[in-house]
Amino acid sequence: MIEHDPWVDPLFDSEGIRGQRLGIVGYSCWIDDDHPRYTIESVENVISGAWSNVRFFNGVASYFGMGRAEFYNRVVMFEFVPCSIGGRQDRYARATAEQAAAGRERTLRLANEHEIDKLLFFSGKAWKSMPLGLEKSEGRRQFLGDTRFEFGHYQLGERQVTAAGLRHPQYASRALMVSAVEQILALPIDRRAFA
Repeated sequence: MIEHDPWVDPLFDSEGIRGQRLGIVGYSCWIDDDHPRYTIESVENVISGAWSNVRFFNGVASYFGMGRAEFYNRVVMFEFVPCSIGGRQDRYARATAEQAAAGRERTLRLANEHEIDKLLFFSGKAWKSMPLGLEKSEGRRQFLGDTRFEFGHYQLGERQVTAAGLRHPQYASRALMVSAVEQILALPIDRRAFA
């Protein structure tokens, strides 16, 4: 199985967004000619303006009050499904069992490798495909303010990463998403603050 390389910009390490290292997670891509650099090339096309009307990329950047280039130059971006889900006719398909297992492992591995502070899943399918976080494995659920969006934490060795499940921009109210992003950014990075 091909694994797409994540987009990682140099400003992610030095500045991030409000000093936080964010991982932006979509669900999948759909192309016939799959190759490892697809995500990198996609984000390059978004930043350059060659792909100016892609709702996912535009919506996510706008929730942070930033233009596409400013935003994507400060984050790690990848899809939960590590390879193409298929061709255009498969754009709404779900991952196979093998792809989903690889996606779960990959998401946590990338969060650990890049020392991501917060994972933002802009896909209900991706969020629901992840293993239980610390709180859910203890039978607890946490929500962002008055939204229905859940958040929690994963233990990655010596550190923890905050993770939040949001909606795909295609199906989301902009005002709700802006509010949710603000609440995510306001969450402490160290889980011990919740104890």
